[in-house]
Amino acid sequence: MKSIIATLGFIVFLSGCESTDNDGIPAIRSQRQADAYNETVSSPGERMVCERERVIGSNIRRLVCMTVAQRERLQQETQELLDRGLLVQ
Repeated sequence: MKSIIATLGFIVFLSGCESTDNDGIPAIRSQRQADAYNETVSSPGERMVCERERVIGSNIRRLVCMTVAQRERLQQETQELLDRGLLVQ
């Protein structure tokens, strides 16, 4: 009985660790979850935007969700790398 409780506790612990990313934003796995999250935020930069992107080496698309602020930061960092010649288009 103790091993079952310990196993369940470990599973709950692991699922809690996976439920947020580095910025404290919950892990989003569907557009419905993104819409529900967007209803709880007030700042436009915190809104979640999701797109289906093709994984390199596969035809299977996966849902990639980022906040507006994360997307803008990624775009800015990529542009800086292009400007410095560290990335090739």
